[in-house]
Amino acid sequence: MTNKQSDRFLGSLHDCYDGTDPRVNKELAAGLEGKNVIVAGAGRGIGRACAEFFSHTPIKSLSLVALEQDEVDATAALCRGIRAGLATKARALDVKDPAAVRAFVEEVARDFGGVDVVLMNAGRPPQWLPTSEGDPDIWWDTVGVSLRGAYNFSRFALPVMQRQAGGGRIIFTASAGAHANRGMGSYITGKLGVVRLAEIIHAENHGINNIKAFAIHPGNIPTRFYHDFKDKVEGRRQPGSYISATAEGEDKSAQTAVGFLEQGTFDTPYMAAGMVTALAGGRLDFMSGRYVDCSLRVEDLAAQREAITRDDLFRVRLNAGGGKLIPKLDY
Repeated sequence: MTNKQSDRFLGSLHDCYDGTDPRVNKELAAGLEGKNVIVAGAGRGIGRACAEFFSHTPIKSLSLVALEQDEVDATAALCRGIRAGLATKARALDVKDPAAVRAFVEEVARDFGGVDVVLMNAGRPPQWLPTSEGDPDIWWDTVGVSLRGAYNFSRFALPVMQRQAGGGRIIFTASAGAHANRGMGSYITGKLGVVRLAEIIHAENHGINNIKAFAIHPGNIPTRFYHDFKDKVEGRRQPGSYISATAEGEDKSAQTAVGFLEQGTFDTPYMAAGMVTALAGGRLDFMSGRYVDCSLRVEDLAAQREAITRDDLFRVRLNAGGGKLIPKLDY
């Protein structure tokens, strides 16, 4: 992991722009006409911004999930305020619970006629501690929210998408942190896992079911991840905070996290929302199975399409000095 978080970002954006803003880009918005969209982790921050942007498009329905019912209800109300008459669902559930996720996805498919887009954005702050110092339960819960949540929504949305003539698109919120190697091992492991899961889903469905899968880096956004740590450092504890009052190492974890996160420039959640809108609308389908950095411009990625596909870029790979230890799959 480098000294500055920004050193791991591939682009220079800090917000959405005309090419990714459905509020002004009607062609972008039109790409989502008639789609049934699910956003998990929609209670605040990135997920709420993405739900807001989806509401500026002619989608058919918007189904929202968060851990807290009041927060997901507030997001749903915001979205209906943007577009009167938008069909919505709002449900509090734990994304790690396969039975709850299955019931919700099946309800969406039954009530709205299908599932076209799934954004699995739910996550939780890790302990920012070496492996030798972390709390095992917090470590596994951090991995579980990202990776089990991504698997659960994929497991139950994929059969629906496979039955649809139009297929579907699945988007995971990963992170540039997936490519780090110290200090927050649970977060790194969970986010790297969803990068590879997107590639697996692509490989299993490419050319068969017209299903695309992407893992995004959303940017350096002051979400709950940051604010829970900041509150801990400043002696506050908000209701619902993920920071434990009793687990060992939480003070050190929070201080380390805030010191690192505040080194870089913060991005707006609309930077991620813009890229998610573009991916959901099919603007970058050739990036399916790959890592997509939201700080890059859509047009710049599109201009690199030939090189990206030819050289198999934006994937996680073993560097073994040029030796081919694993045969390349036909994607």
